[in-house]
Amino acid sequence: HRMSTLEVKGIQAPSGFDLQMPAGAILQVVQTSNDAQTETTTTATWIDVVPTATITPKFSNSKIMVFHSAGGMVNCANGSQSIRMLRGTTEICTHARQGYTSTATYMPINWDMKFLDSPNTTSATTYKFQIKLQSTGNLRHNSSSGSGVTNVAGATTILMEVAG
Repeated sequence: HRMSTLEVKGIQAPSGFDLQMPAGAILQVVQTSNDAQTETTTTATWIDVVPTATITPKFSNSKIMVFHSAGGMVNCANGSQSIRMLRGTTEICTHARQGYTSTATYMPINWDMKFLDSPNTTSATTYKFQIKLQSTGNLRHNSSSGSGVTNVAGATTILMEVAG
């Protein structure tokens, strides 16, 4: 029995055919980060936060696994805080009561979203996030440190194309 080694620089489907990948295979990953803080005292209004991320799916039946995380702070006497995810201008996922406070004291809030989307396209697709302060107070996404450090809580968005 002789052993052989096959070395290739790339694999390409013949003209007129798509290269088939097994369902669940990760086809590409996009990661964006931003350390800009968003702060709002406006109630009941969705406010854009960073970072957004854009991916161009290779196949229309692919799914996009979306991750978003950031630190934050909330000071609100009574209310829940919300975060939502949009594909373009379409809301696709909302976490109501992401953080809840019952006293007017600053409390940490963990902005965290995970969602498996089916955009059904091969066009560039942008995902963005918004937060909402429910009642009078102060809400921060990607909250800066009070120690004078510019920002210690970087926000990150990761998009992963998953073969359908």
